[in-house]
Amino acid sequence: MKISDRNYNFLRFLKIRLLMIVSVCTILLFLVLNIFTPLIADDYSYSLGIQSVYDILVSQYNQYFTWGGRCVAHFLAQFWLLLGKPVFNAANTVVYVFFISLLQFHITGKIKINPAVFLLINIFFWFLVPAWGQNFLWLDGSCNYLWTTAIILLFLVPFRKRQDNSGFNLPMPLLFPFFLLGILAGWGNENSGAAVLFLLIAYFAVKIVKRKRIVVFEVLGAIGFLIGFSLLIAAPGNYIRLGVINSRLEAVGSMVTLTREPFIKRLLERFFDITLLYYKNKGFAVIAVSLFFGFDLVYHQKRRLHAFVYFYALAAVAACYSMLASPSFPDRAFLSVVVFSAITLGSILLQVEIPEIIKRNVVIFIFLALAGVSFSVLTAGKNIMGIYLKWQNRKEYILSEKEKGNLDITVKAPIPARDRHAALYGLADILDDKDLWPNTSVAQYFGLRSIQGLDTGDPW
Repeated sequence: MKISDRNYNFLRFLKIRLLMIVSVCTILLFLVLNIFTPLIADDYSYSLGIQSVYDILVSQYNQYFTWGGRCVAHFLAQFWLLLGKPVFNAANTVVYVFFISLLQFHITGKIKINPAVFLLINIFFWFLVPAWGQNFLWLDGSCNYLWTTAIILLFLVPFRKRQDNSGFNLPMPLLFPFFLLGILAGWGNENSGAAVLFLLIAYFAVKIVKRKRIVVFEVLGAIGFLIGFSLLIAAPGNYIRLGVINSRLEAVGSMVTLTREPFIKRLLERFFDITLLYYKNKGFAVIAVSLFFGFDLVYHQKRRLHAFVYFYALAAVAACYSMLASPSFPDRAFLSVVVFSAITLGSILLQVEIPEIIKRNVVIFIFLALAGVSFSVLTAGKNIMGIYLKWQNRKEYILSEKEKGNLDITVKAPIPARDRHAALYGLADILDDKDLWPNTSVAQYFGLRSIQGLDTGDPW
């Protein structure tokens, strides 16, 4: 018996170490993918005229009144553009690990990192995030979605801990920083902010109905969040941007009759469009699995779901359908839906009594899943590397032509982005009209008069 116990402990130690090694390799892979992702689209625009933090503050003040309210996200983007892409690559990797760790906390309720859960979350996101490259590799996109979502998950940690332990409270010195964190969490982006708003409403409603004590940090955090969310939504630039988007849609014939239709009809059409998008992005599949295991847990196993499971599920739905008010729903905005859906499903699976045979072979399951992921990673990596090499060739060609005094340049475009894990996938590359964006921003960035794309030939 002692020998078998020793062997069991050794095998368990070996499995944990192996999982840790694979987790480290996953983090290094994320860093490498960041390194081989160049500046794209909005990155050039937000780089212009930024020489100091003061310039960033002025830029964000102007943007608030002329384009949109995402000051926190775009301050971060411009800050990292100021410091340089290599610094961002390292910082983005650290934040990604922090983000996955926060997800694990919200699933398990524990701060301790579990390598198996860490890997499973990575696998889940690799397959379920529809714009993975835009959300995690693109500098501007990452600051808008990865970084702001990490802030939100950090903000929700004390609420989660308070739900688990009614005696939990934040110490006095942390109250003001938590209030500021609430402002940052609310001032992130629109649909994730709406998700947290509904979560907090449900959280406080349950506490009031059950007559549970509400403590200072909960009130301060909620007030801070409402301030931040109000600043985000009320930005004058939002309405200017909405007008520009509507004009573009009308120009391509997407809104020719839209303004003539009754409001209810437009709302219903938008509802069905979002529902179809939810289905396309496998949102209903995750809901179905969550409902299946949740029903089994409550009805057959006679156990109660953790209260926060309902809050997270509500947040996932709110993150999706809050986009009813928006004329478009880009895939990258779906990240918050996947985040709260993942926490919901993970929290339920954690409570389900999994058969012993699955528990014993969980490591084998993880490595089989990783083997399945590996082909997808290789395919994505090939596309990401190809984009980077073509971008490098383009950059060298631009600089060489500029040295010759040629300030009106034509380059081969667009660079093919076929995999959704590539940051360029779904984003604008150089167009054939030199007067359109992002051509104008790229030209300014490189100090050119103009740049335009050519579909045939090989200029470099």
